[in-house]
Amino acid sequence: MNKDIQSYIFIKKLKSLPFIEEIWLFGSRARGDNNKRSDIDLAIICPNITDQEWLKVVDIINDADTLLKIDCVRFDNTKISRELYENIIRNKKILYVKNKY
Repeated sequence: MNKDIQSYIFIKKLKSLPFIEEIWLFGSRARGDNNKRSDIDLAIICPNITDQEWLKVVDIINDADTLLKIDCVRFDNTKISRELYENIIRNKKILYVKNKY
């Protein structure tokens, strides 16, 4: 059985950060073809974030309440590859939008 992504404490902590605009799930868990050991792929939209604030995101991910691997990318980062960009757009599942949820 897979734990609902929204029920993880680390997701709730990420949602509480004022500089995060959106959180998207992508990859196998978003597509629904994951297994119980599949990693968690997250895209974070935070266009006005500072380096210090991004370190808070990294700390939350590193201290996450799961043994699963978590891959987290800044989606608004211009250094993201076109292939990854297209994969995220095609498969994303929106977990959070600031001022909406």
